[in-house]
Parts: sequence; structure tokens; C-alpha cells
Amino acid sequence: MSAATATPPLRHDFRVISLIGVAHGASHYYQLAFATMLLIVRQEVGLSYADVGLLAGIFYGVSGVAQTAAGFAVDRFGARPILAGGLLVVGLGLACISFAHSFAGFAFIAVIAGLGNSVFHPADFALLNSSVSQNRLGRAFSIHGLGGSLGWAAAPVMYFLDSLFGWVGAALIGALPGIVLSVLVFMHREELVDHRVKVRAAAAQPGAKPGLALFLQPALLLCLAYFALIAANTVGIQQFAVPAWSSMFGVTENYAAFCLIVFIVGSAGGILVGGYFADRVRRHDLVAAFGLLAAACLTVPIATQTVPATLLPILLALAGAAGGITNPSRDMIVRNATPPGASGKVFGFVYSGLDIGSFVAPPLFGFLMNSGLPAVIFWIAVGLYTFNAGMVMLIRHSSTPKPAYPAVAE
Repeated sequence: MSAATATPPLRHDFRVISLIGVAHGASHYYQLAFATMLLIVRQEVGLSYADVGLLAGIFYGVSGVAQTAAGFAVDRFGARPILAGGLLVVGLGLACISFAHSFAGFAFIAVIAGLGNSVFHPADFALLNSSVSQNRLGRAFSIHGLGGSLGWAAAPVMYFLDSLFGWVGAALIGALPGIVLSVLVFMHREELVDHRVKVRAAAAQPGAKPGLALFLQPALLLCLAYFALIAANTVGIQQFAVPAWSSMFGVTENYAAFCLIVFIVGSAGGILVGGYFADRVRRHDLVAAFGLLAAACLTVPIATQTVPATLLPILLALAGAAGGITNPSRDMIVRNATPPGASGKVFGFVYSGLDIGSFVAPPLFGFLMNSGLPAVIFWIAVGLYTFNAGMVMLIRHSSTPKPAYPAVAE
């Protein structure tokens, strides 16, 4: 068997999946750690809550706009150095908070950190597709998603670092994971395969779609919209669920925060289970659709406030798991809609939808909270779950079959 068609050994795949999963966790950690540090320094430097929201919006807006360009950079210069650079930039961006003292300074940091954050999805998926055997890709995507969830869960450590070392020390210490991971990613030349071999092969294929035409394919436009709506749902629940549940069910903020943790942990568990489904089924659209519909059904009692507060954690654990199961399958749907050799560009374009949704949703949900309509947030969640279930079916039917290539993960 040739080197091009050989299946990488399990130990090799484990190292690649672990490294990329931790790197993805770092990206989510820095997304939330940036906002957390702004809240920590808010009174010290004279920022309002509106200023913090605007700065977070700048971060996500820049990341979303730059993500497609980052995909082109991945396909031009290789995913490994681009990912290493992104980790270094977001790490240093957090460190810079230690000496910024004005809105303009924080806005500059948000722009730079947003640029660093833009590289993760195109670089991560290009590396996973090229470095991991195809029969383990579903599990690779599940660990990738799990890493992101754990990264979000790790970000509140900034509060503890602030209490121990002050906000300057917290920012500097919080920067270290990105810097260390940057070095590790750059050093793993042999394990992290250069996917540009497939880019060059695809360019030589007759009928390859150039430039803008690549992004005008219906399947990819639907994927972009799908990810924007998924992110709007996720961010809306994460940012406003605690005050919403406190208002709706009359529970303490601590209990509501516990419920949110249960929801996130349930989602993480679902992602792990979903990875095994993604490696064993062909109809990834059905897995995603059924999971989203189950999450919608489980959210209805929350929106109608017909579940007692004591059962809220159980319902949320199940809803989180149902939604989490869909994540690896959705990533496989995007991969199956991606022309050979275009991982960087396509994943950069499609996953910019996550930043679009993250940028657009908070003002809407904040308005609903200010208007005394917390239950509407969860009715919107029900609607988005249901709408996206139909959208994944449309993505499959609008995807064109990919031509046959040698058995190498893209």
C-alpha cells in the first residue's frame, strides 16, 4: 500500500486530534476570556456594559469578516503556520489588556484578537481532513467540538486569576496557553499533514470552480446560513439564559448558572456520542435533523414554563445532548459539500456564519430581556432548531456529488 493511501495508525490520529482539539478549545477560551477580562476591568478603566458589548461585537465582527480571507491564506501558506500564528495572536491580544486603559485601546485589541480568532476553523478542518484517516473523521470532529465547549467552560478561570494576581497578572497568565500551543503546533510538522497537496491536485481537475463561483454554490450558501442560525441560538442561550431562567422560574442566579452548566455539559456529552454516529452512518443530514427536532421538543416545556424548576436541569441536559449529537454530523455535511482541495476556503467561508450569528443575536436577545420577554428567547430557540432541521435536508439535496479521488482524507 502506498503512502498516499495508507491509513494513519491510531496513535498518529490520536495525537493530531488531541492537538487540534486543544487548539480549538483555546480559540473558544479566548473568545470568552476576552469578554470576561473586559468585565473585570470595566469599572477600573471606565467602560460601560454597552461598551463591553460593543467591543465583543467588534471581536466577532472582525473574525467573521476575516475568516474567508483566512481560508485563502490557509490554502496559500499551509494550515499549520496559520494556526500557530492565530494562537500566538489571540494569546498576545489577551496579554495586551494588561496595559490598555481606554476604549480605543481595547477596540484595537479586539480587532487584532478577532483577526487571530478568524484562522481556527479553516486551519483546524484543513488539518483534520488531511491528517486523520477518513474512518475516524467523525470522532475527530466530535473531539474538535468538545474542545470548543471545554474552552468556553475554562474561561471563567479569569475571575480566579484576577482575585489571586490582579487583572494585569490575570491577563498575562491567561495569555500563556495560546503562546505555548502556538509553539507546539508549529513543531508538529510530521503529524500535521500539509493539505495543499490536494489543493494543487484539485486545481488540475477539469471543471474546478474558481474564485467567487466556489462560494456561490447553493449547498455552501445554505451551510453559511445554517451556521449563522446555530450560533445565534447558542450565543443567545449562553449569554442570557441565567437572567432569563431566574425571571421565568423564580430561581436564584446560582441555580440558573448551574442549569446552564448542565446544558453545556450535556451538549459536550452529545458531541462525543455524535462522533460515533458520524463515523457509522451515511445520512448525516438525518442525524442532524432528528437531533435538532429532539432539542426543539425538549425546549418547548421551557418556553411554556410548564416544567417545574426542580426538573429543569434534567430537561436541559437532554436538550443539550440532543443538540450536541448533531455537531459532528453537521461538520461532515460541510465536508461532503466541499470540493476536493478547497478545505481552507470553504471552511473559512462557511464557519464565518458562526461569527455572524454571534454578532447579530446578542442585541436581539438583550432587547427581549429589557422588554421583559425572556420566554420569547426560548420560543426563538424552538423555531431555530426546527428551521435548521429542515435546512440540513436542503443542504444534502443541493450538494453535488464529489468526483472520486485517491483514498486520502482531504
